[in-house]
Amino acid sequence: MRARSLLFLLLLAISGNARGQGNPDPFVREADRYFQQMAYARASELYRTAAELGAVNEHVTKRLAICSMKLGDMPEAERWYAVVVKFLNREPIDLYNYAEALKSNGRYEEAEVWMDRYLALQQSEGSERRSNIALFARKLQMDQDRFNVRRLSINTAGPDLAASWLGPQRVVFSSTRQGVGLIERRAAWNAQPFLDLFTADVTPSGDLTNVTPLEGSVNTRFHEGPATASANGDAIWFTRNNYFKGRARRSQRGVSRLAIFRATRAGSGFGGEEQFLYNNSEVSIAHPALSPDGRRLYFASDMPGGQGGTDLYVCVMEDGQWTEPRNLGTAINTPFNESFPFIAADGSLFFASNGHPGLGGLDVMRATLGADGRFSGALNLGAPVNSPRDDFAFIIDAAGKRGFFTSNRPGGPGDDDLFAFEMLAPLEERFLVTGRVIDDEHETPVPDVEVRLFDLDGGVDGTTMTDAKGEYTFSVRKNRSYRITAAMKGRYEGEQHLSTVGIERELIASRDLHLVADAGVWLRGTVRDKSGAGFVEGARVCAVNLTSFSSDCRFTGAGGDVSLRLQTNEEFEVVVEKAGHFSISAPVSTIGMRNGIIDLGQARELVLEKIVVGQPISLKHQRWAEGSTQLDPRARGELDLLAERLVANPTITIELGVHSDARASEKEVALTQKRADAMAAYLVQKGIAKDRMKARGFGATRLLNHCAAGVQCTEEEHAVNRRCEYVVTSAPQ
Repeated sequence: MRARSLLFLLLLAISGNARGQGNPDPFVREADRYFQQMAYARASELYRTAAELGAVNEHVTKRLAICSMKLGDMPEAERWYAVVVKFLNREPIDLYNYAEALKSNGRYEEAEVWMDRYLALQQSEGSERRSNIALFARKLQMDQDRFNVRRLSINTAGPDLAASWLGPQRVVFSSTRQGVGLIERRAAWNAQPFLDLFTADVTPSGDLTNVTPLEGSVNTRFHEGPATASANGDAIWFTRNNYFKGRARRSQRGVSRLAIFRATRAGSGFGGEEQFLYNNSEVSIAHPALSPDGRRLYFASDMPGGQGGTDLYVCVMEDGQWTEPRNLGTAINTPFNESFPFIAADGSLFFASNGHPGLGGLDVMRATLGADGRFSGALNLGAPVNSPRDDFAFIIDAAGKRGFFTSNRPGGPGDDDLFAFEMLAPLEERFLVTGRVIDDEHETPVPDVEVRLFDLDGGVDGTTMTDAKGEYTFSVRKNRSYRITAAMKGRYEGEQHLSTVGIERELIASRDLHLVADAGVWLRGTVRDKSGAGFVEGARVCAVNLTSFSSDCRFTGAGGDVSLRLQTNEEFEVVVEKAGHFSISAPVSTIGMRNGIIDLGQARELVLEKIVVGQPISLKHQRWAEGSTQLDPRARGELDLLAERLVANPTITIELGVHSDARASEKEVALTQKRADAMAAYLVQKGIAKDRMKARGFGATRLLNHCAAGVQCTEEEHAVNRRCEYVVTSAPQ
């Protein structure tokens, strides 16, 4: 406390002199220097003094907001970001951070307003993404009886955090309680005392007792923790400021980054520290977590090449050495922060994130290990483990029933506190689709209207009524496709589609249903992805009037849906295109129509296929009579479709290829070239320029299987090699 008091008195003295001079600039310059060094506590004090002297400008208020965020003071972060978002030069990230601050303070409705404003600046035309923060909060606060949670008796007024197993009935954790040394030193980041590692015994009731400093040489005058132990307890891996053998290593900016060290058991304590192979003074490597078999080491880092913020990585022990770090990928990592990994006995990964949907701040997530050895999905544990504040460092015992986590939620002795939990029911994945029904004529939500959910086969999966805000909600299953409809008198039926492939990343999908007056002619369509990955968002759909050559264009939304109004008694050519995909077109007529809906999907299949230069595309109906080069009706029909594709994609060039099996004679090999020429000649008759095509007869030079000359194969195996195909040779954008 003496150090804090001296700092406070010094700041008062400086502030007093500056107030007399009325000049905030020296305080801003000094604060900027501390800010660059990540000394946010000192920077914040100086920025506050500058603000009191009248420097309530964009630079100072944004820095105060950022400092408050870094220090975990969310009420102050909310206060300053409320000022920042009013500046004309505000950035999208300011709106995001303001929403996050509101969310961390439990103000979900207001947070949703600002997050939706942020999303509106990020999303493409035609999409209707919303944050659904309030709905998330309600969803994640359901089923609170799955966990029994209580704050531990050993917590102090300072930080107590990140318990890790040191055997089945013992833990090691970090704390600022009386540790190493007689002089209390404080971290520049938050002006808190440095963390040391402590051990404690687990009581039968799940509490902790007998707290003692970790014996040995691990604790120093710098931060230590969190830590992870080997299964037999003979070694620990722990986080420390990059300090080794009496020397502190700093980055080029003068910042002491975090690093991982290994210590082995020495009597009743731990010593003989060794550096982790991938420590780097320019980045932080922290929060180690060993897999139960000790062969994998997971950790958090802000090293370059990640998704953003801090990401989770893994190294594997091979031949006595750790492999290079592998990023856990976008199923786990986000553009924000993922940290505090833990691997449970069943292989599940628990970690903390403020990038996945949550209740506010860091939330505890769980991901399961797939058959391919990679983690998929991120399930939010919900309340009461998670709260509007930071919740992290979740560990669970081998039985999957009891454990500990850390939270800075209000109500404890202060700062980060340790919590014990008992899991009373298994975790379940629940996914939702929600949205509003909107009357486009009046631009108002429609309450008390029926909304129906269908699967792709047309079966009704659910029916509900919109609430007073015009909102609806359905539970949905992952890896499915749905159609959602709403109808009211005097309006055309509203329709949207939804693919739940990957919904475990978002948990909640949004689809608004727009109802337009049942007058005039409307064109509707839903564009799908040929790869089977659901619907295509952001495809450009243009209806070209063939009389005036005017066009009206719209972009498909998240469900691949598009709608636009057409003039009556006209002919149109509708073109669907997206960069990197084959464009498609279809004729549409409103001759004789006064009103109604035209389903573009009935005019042609609305499926977009990616263009991959050099990848063969099979022509399945090019079959030839023995010795013949004549095209039969089915072959001509297939080439008609290829001609249509080439017309709709005038910048691509192709190579036509005809292949035979290995039993072909020299005469038959030459025949493949004549057949390729016949296909090209037919396309020229259909209006395709000759210089856009190359025709090649390959004979048996490009076999697809083992059936070379002299190899005994079945007729079916030989048939694989007798084929016609084309490849795109160039596709300028």
